[in-house]
Amino acid sequence: MAVHQTVQDRVLVVTIDNPGVRNAFDGATITALREVFEHLAYRDPLPRDENIAPQIGPGGAHRPHVVVLRATGQVFCAGAHLGEMKQLGAADYQTNLQAALEMGAMFRAVRACPVPVVARVQGPAYGGGVGLVAACDVVVAAPSVRFAFTEVRLGIVPGVIAPLVVDRMGQGAARTAFLTGDAMDAAEAARRGLVDRLAATDDDLDGLVETTVASLLQGGPEALGSVKTLLEGIQSLGYSRSAEVCARLIAEARTRPEGQAALAAFAAKEQAPWHSQQTWRLPPEEQN
Repeated sequence: MAVHQTVQDRVLVVTIDNPGVRNAFDGATITALREVFEHLAYRDPLPRDENIAPQIGPGGAHRPHVVVLRATGQVFCAGAHLGEMKQLGAADYQTNLQAALEMGAMFRAVRACPVPVVARVQGPAYGGGVGLVAACDVVVAAPSVRFAFTEVRLGIVPGVIAPLVVDRMGQGAARTAFLTGDAMDAAEAARRGLVDRLAATDDDLDGLVETTVASLLQGGPEALGSVKTLLEGIQSLGYSRSAEVCARLIAEARTRPEGQAALAAFAAKEQAPWHSQQTWRLPPEEQN
């Protein structure tokens, strides 16, 4: 399989492992990623009872606290698979439409994942690969990484990934990047909002990923998911129409067991129930 899942404590690490084709999106990889993230949406929250071991691996019953998405090799993701692009170039409109919808469903599954998704970007990302980065909640990148939207140079458009990229970079920056096809380095990507946390050196990437995950693990698992729902609601409804959604989400958070237990712990000057003394570490890559 080109996609692996590894459990490290309460974190699910999803690895794209097809470096021979620069981790490009073939049909199998798209399906595998979509299934991983869609299945997480139907799982139960992490158990609050310390005597119940969470099951967050493949086929498990519980959602993880955090997901880390990474790739092996020198390239994070080269976008669409060249061989399949050639096939689609010779196919009819309906075939191309269905392929685009399937890829879009994969991106949307990542974006809609009910837990935070951290992207560990160790190498370049092109086209759809940048879309995958943009679908994640927190993007951590090495300083040597480069990003490019090369679609126009192939006579096509970045249609499926456009909403994700525009949401992160804004209309103006996305317009320039899409039209020129010019590559941007990691520092520029950070200035444009595509990268959230930029490592000082390539060797510092894993440490920054671990620090980011450690910060997320301090948040309540259900509260983290509610924050994602909150942000999507504000974006879709706008300020004037989002008042009820915002009020409902905070009311739900305060009255459910997770929030009540955490507020009681805070009042007693104790750690939140989900607090762990263990230092989280990124597991080694398992390559084919």
